[in-house]
Amino acid sequence: MRRAFILAAVALVVAGLGIAARGSRTVRSAPTSTPGATVLVTSAADGGSSSCPSPANCTLRKALETANLDGSGYPVTVTFDPATFPVATPATITIGSSPLPVVSRAWVTVDGSSAGVRIEGNSQNLTGTPNGLVLTGAQSGVRGLSVHHFSGACIILAGDGSTAGGDDAQHHGNRVGNCGTGIILSGDSSSASGNRVGFAAVDEAASQVGVGILVTGPNATIGESGIGGGSVNVIGNAVTGIRVGSGAGVAFSGVHLARNTIGTDSAGGTAPVNVGIDLRQPGSVTTVASNVIANAATGISVALDSGGVSVKGNRFQQNTFGALTGLAIDLNADGITNPNDGGDGDAGANGLLNHAVITRAVQAHISGSAGATCAGCSVQLYVAAHQPGSPNDYGSVPIPGATANTDSAGAFAFDNPAVTPGQWVTALVTDIAGNTSEFGPSARVGAGIAQCGNVALTPGWNHIGFFGPDAITLAGTFPADTAGPSNVSAIYHLQDGTGGFQQWFSNTSAGRTLTTLEPGEAYWFYADSPATLTAGFSLSVPLPIQLKTGWNDIVYIGASADVRDALGSIAGKYRDLYHWLPDASKGHWTAYGDGTEPSWARDFSLLQACGTYEFFVTEDAVLTPLQP
Repeated sequence: MRRAFILAAVALVVAGLGIAARGSRTVRSAPTSTPGATVLVTSAADGGSSSCPSPANCTLRKALETANLDGSGYPVTVTFDPATFPVATPATITIGSSPLPVVSRAWVTVDGSSAGVRIEGNSQNLTGTPNGLVLTGAQSGVRGLSVHHFSGACIILAGDGSTAGGDDAQHHGNRVGNCGTGIILSGDSSSASGNRVGFAAVDEAASQVGVGILVTGPNATIGESGIGGGSVNVIGNAVTGIRVGSGAGVAFSGVHLARNTIGTDSAGGTAPVNVGIDLRQPGSVTTVASNVIANAATGISVALDSGGVSVKGNRFQQNTFGALTGLAIDLNADGITNPNDGGDGDAGANGLLNHAVITRAVQAHISGSAGATCAGCSVQLYVAAHQPGSPNDYGSVPIPGATANTDSAGAFAFDNPAVTPGQWVTALVTDIAGNTSEFGPSARVGAGIAQCGNVALTPGWNHIGFFGPDAITLAGTFPADTAGPSNVSAIYHLQDGTGGFQQWFSNTSAGRTLTTLEPGEAYWFYADSPATLTAGFSLSVPLPIQLKTGWNDIVYIGASADVRDALGSIAGKYRDLYHWLPDASKGHWTAYGDGTEPSWARDFSLLQACGTYEFFVTEDAVLTPLQP
């Protein structure tokens, strides 16, 4: 009896609104947990004179007005007749000279998921900055629609608990584009998922937006919730992919951005954005997790202080970055990696938390420091997107399982992470207040040891490193013991920075100034016939080299790598780099080519472990090779 009474009461309310059955199709949804009404749009026109549910003339404009007038307090769903709006050949509703009415009633959902509906703004007739669909009541929703060409926002949901899109498998997601803003959520605990923002109504063509999704209210979820609800948003062709905060208003927090794809289309094609995710006042304490951000100038930007307000407590976890021209994470939105400061006492976006510094990186063990003030901080290890010699490497892919906590001194370590020698890695730090840093400098993963062994001499001049375990004093013949060759007639050693040589001759003492061979030093040997220097040593750490202004001969004892990386510790302080190769004509010079020289001058681009090189240094410096 109670259920029958409720259904009868609802029927009276619906009848009072002119909502009735049409043939076999009911225009009132069957009650589920709560009763409600369905208003069926049957016309693609934009008039407002006909009442709903007129069998042929219920327009979207009139349906929204009808929903607004419903006083039942129960949910109202505006749907679209598939006979007028076929899924295979969607029909277009072109908005005339005035915007659609704002729906202020709570519990209204505009649902095109079972039909083919396009809503197009008429830029020639609409004046000002018109919006597409605007619902301000709580628990409202828009799903399954294509909304384009509004100079304001395509969709605005201002009520608490409202939803844009939903399960993409059920076609709940919206397609929006060619709007100033794609979707605006300003109510508490609102959500957006399964939407495609910045794309045309029918394909992957660009449909530019200024901001893809704008969040100006607390506790919103953009993308998947992580507990099985919703689908990813795909956002591209935008100035900004997702923005949290409009720059003014009442402070809010608790926004969750998860598993969104920004900067590409659903097939992985390029759909560029300038900034992937932009965090601004008055928002704070935003979680950005497991998103993919690519084809952008900046991945995640956090605004600098404004009006004495900092944007803080923003946690970035397990995001993937690619094809960026600037920083992956930019605190203070200044385009630079902020330097670490002693005691981490500076302020600004996310407290300008000091970044992690990796001090040793080998395949079995990666360690470093987040600073003495960051005890108990969390550190995430990433594979770096590395460009040789670049100061702006960023983390591209988080390494599975590679998360560690710092000790009381701020030190961290990863044992046996899933990395291989030759990869470059970097790290992110998050403090106990939830602030995440920018990416720190990248480091090359080494094998753990550099081994320099026997050296083969060919007839003529040889430029080699001496790898004996001990220094050798030169006597009348070379060397003094019987293990070495006896057919070396001359040895020279450059006195770095002076251009002068120490020298030794096997058959005369005249001008003999070289008396000892030192391990790890570079020498010129003149061999009368083939021979081998039988010696060697190994190091587990790189061997620093003191360089003098002018010409220097060095033995590079570190990981083999691109010259720009191997000599990164003296970047900007060297030029004219050469390597000697023995050949049938007794040897020749080869020159380093960094791409600025003509192709015929580019003989090599890698510094090899245990190799010898000669180059000009413009100022005194210490070269620290890469970790072996």
